[in-house]
Amino acid sequence: MKRVFLALAITLLLLAAPLGVALSNMEAGNWTKYAGNPILFYGAPGSWDDFNVYAVHVMYFDKNTPDRNDDEYRMWYSGTSFTRNSKDIGFATSKDGITWSRYVGNPVIRSGSFGYWDYERINAPSVIYDKEERIWKMWYAGYASYFSGFGIGYATSTDGIHWEKYNSQGNEAGLVFESSGYADDFDGYSIFSPDVLKFDGKYHMWYAGFGGAFSGNQIGYAYSNDGVTWTRYIKPGAQHAEPVLSVGGPGAWDEGEVASPSVIRLNDGSLMMFYQGSNLDQTRTGIGRAWSTDGGKTWTKDPNNPLVTGSPAGSWDFNRVFYPSAVLNPDGSIYLWYHARSRNSDLTPFKLGLVFGENAPIIYPTPTPTLPPGVTPTPTPPDPGFVMLPMIQKGAP
Repeated sequence: MKRVFLALAITLLLLAAPLGVALSNMEAGNWTKYAGNPILFYGAPGSWDDFNVYAVHVMYFDKNTPDRNDDEYRMWYSGTSFTRNSKDIGFATSKDGITWSRYVGNPVIRSGSFGYWDYERINAPSVIYDKEERIWKMWYAGYASYFSGFGIGYATSTDGIHWEKYNSQGNEAGLVFESSGYADDFDGYSIFSPDVLKFDGKYHMWYAGFGGAFSGNQIGYAYSNDGVTWTRYIKPGAQHAEPVLSVGGPGAWDEGEVASPSVIRLNDGSLMMFYQGSNLDQTRTGIGRAWSTDGGKTWTKDPNNPLVTGSPAGSWDFNRVFYPSAVLNPDGSIYLWYHARSRNSDLTPFKLGLVFGENAPIIYPTPTPTLPPGVTPTPTPPDPGFVMLPMIQKGAP
């Protein structure tokens, strides 16, 4: 596999369809944040996710029973810990997309050992259940500073919880897709935040790439027959792969980057993508939408973008409204999860929020019950903020 060894500081924290078609599927309108956000945040002190919960993938899992109440939302999420210096992926379930139960055996897939391509972190999972093969499949981003930038790994599971990385021998265990290796390419240095769908007999991946003359992330497209060997899409007449969703023009809300695609397939076969965007200095961030009617090769952005932005200063999601994960519910409504933080500091934790799409019924938080006299309510845990917790070596108990 190709490698690019660059003396370059690559930013580690990232971590649209013809309008007639778009509006025929969903009229432009308001996207409503759940009033009880955030819905999920850091775990208990000393746990594997005691600092950040971010970069999630959510799916609606139909258990194929007559009762819809048997179905559930399943989430694979990225977590980081100050105390354990770990950056792994966990699992949670929910009946309503709001109240989540973490799997007690988290994390369900870990970063690699020292010397491996994904030693320093794995994150940004994309998961499908392959009904034909009756197996769960995950693609994820991995990173180690002694390999070039981020790459994309692959793992399989029989239950969505216990995962085995592809080709588990050697220091490239799991690695299936890398940067192009050519400095001029938009994805020449690093690729990350994959989102994979399977339809028409092929696997389709949209991913963020970093490289070339533009110093920001843009979204590319690749396809595969087996989910392991990937071919970059090259536009007719082009000599090499180019972004299928590029940054906006000067002054646009997304002129600084477009990344973290989340793609859903609508009933008419068209595709809808949600993506994170920012201006050049990332003082304005948000989530936009685009449509495709040719299988994800060309996209038209929604003129109403951005659909989701940060709340006023002091709010939990004031900064870095990033990494959407969209689900098309059985009733045709759309839920969108995202991560954000309260201030512009890498020592401020990311948390998760939920947004209801234009056609989704709004769910309101259950009112806090009145407690009997003398009963003290359980306090909400405070943000760690800028507090540095004691760090122990990665992998220590």
